[in-house]
Amino acid sequence: MSQFYLIMDVGGTKSTGALFTKDGELVDGYAHVVQSQTYHGEEAVYQNTRKVLDDVISHFGISADDVIGIGVGAPGPLDQERGVILEAPMMGWKNFPLAERLSKDYGKPTRIDNDGNLGALAEHRCGEGRGFANVMYMTVSTGCGGGIVINNRLYRGRHGGAGEVGHVSIDLMGKACPCGSAGCVEMYASGTALVRQMKADMKDGLKSEVFELAGYQEENLNGRTLTQAAEMGDAYALDLYQKEGYYLGVALANYFNLYDPDVIVLGGGVTKARTFFHREMVRVLKERCLQPVEENQIRYSILNDRVVLYGAYCMIHDYVTNRNTTQN
Repeated sequence: MSQFYLIMDVGGTKSTGALFTKDGELVDGYAHVVQSQTYHGEEAVYQNTRKVLDDVISHFGISADDVIGIGVGAPGPLDQERGVILEAPMMGWKNFPLAERLSKDYGKPTRIDNDGNLGALAEHRCGEGRGFANVMYMTVSTGCGGGIVINNRLYRGRHGGAGEVGHVSIDLMGKACPCGSAGCVEMYASGTALVRQMKADMKDGLKSEVFELAGYQEENLNGRTLTQAAEMGDAYALDLYQKEGYYLGVALANYFNLYDPDVIVLGGGVTKARTFFHREMVRVLKERCLQPVEENQIRYSILNDRVVLYGAYCMIHDYVTNRNTTQN
């Protein structure tokens, strides 16, 4: 009898596979992580996706017959209803029928969605947003993304693009964004934005422990060296994180004013350094928000880098359950 859900998070840098029980338990707490085969063409990336799922099946000594369904977090934009990746340049996927391919190869129902939506779904069901009807999720990592739950339902919008929190403008005359707009949150608050600023400042001759730790090599400038310098009390690093708090505070105020959520859950690699920017972020948020904001309305993900896996489980579990109910 089928008793497991096969789950995967397809990322630009790494891809992760896992097995979940019918009740939503991550089996053995195990997640299989491999490097993504980006820029190798659509078929090579797809075969790598299959290999991750096959490796999970092999690891647990089960067969496809033991699998109820497959849930996948994938790069967007995508058409969730048709299961098609509309465009993912790093993967070489354009109008790629990922759900159909996987469903055909494994003989199981398959659903896909983007990581922002799945992050919001996971936090609402299993994480820091559990028990609240209105939840926003924002990931602050290489880029900035997110998802929205309104009245206990994931809100996708007309074209499935709701929750693109990284592309809310916080400076109309600001930095040009690849999306075509200017002043987007992602251009100021993402991990990529922090690294870009460090590279520019090092080139301009600014002095900081960050640059000492990096050996004045651009490739060594990252969140780890920035946090290490901040822990040493370096003024430059602390100031950069203060600015991070400011930009996030402005962004969160916009989200609160627009959606008035019960909670906003923050995740992603940059939030690991929240000690250095949380206070400034909350100060700016409260200053700019029209309604009162309680401290406990801002939360940090406890699901961390497995948030998409949990969201993908919730998605395919809901789909299979609803389908079975309809058929009965």
